[in-house]
Amino acid sequence: MKLLGAGLLLCTGLLAGCAAARRLEQQVQLLRLLRQMLTAMMQTLQATLPLTADLLRMLADTPAFAELRFLQVAAGNPENFPQCWLDAVRHDPALTKDTAAVMETVGQTLGSTALDGQLAALQLCLERLGALQADAENAAAKHCGLCRSMGILSALFLAILLL
Repeated sequence: MKLLGAGLLLCTGLLAGCAAARRLEQQVQLLRLLRQMLTAMMQTLQATLPLTADLLRMLADTPAFAELRFLQVAAGNPENFPQCWLDAVRHDPALTKDTAAVMETVGQTLGSTALDGQLAALQLCLERLGALQADAENAAAKHCGLCRSMGILSALFLAILLL
């Protein structure tokens, strides 16, 4: 019975370590997706100069951006765009504080200035997201293995204590 408990502890530790590593990897994927969304936003603005509501609906309807929860919420209420965007960004648990700050800037930029001003501001946001993505990739490369190892080693330590 003790061996079964120790085995379950080891599995739990391994799963906990893998879950922590997966969160780091998901942050990298999210930043990559946000950069793709901003690039698509800039290209659409340059090509057709749509209304902000139309731009949001088009991006929200793009299957690649379906997992961006804040975008889906903001596109659902485009009439109150700036405030709805800010609320959606602030309440999205997937966004870190730094990422949310960049996305708030995007919301404040869209539709508030001439096309050149919007594109310049969006380009700055894209560069900032690139820096955040590089930081997240470095953190994931450094810490993913550590998270997995710490999970299994912690569980092994507890299993030894219990035996």
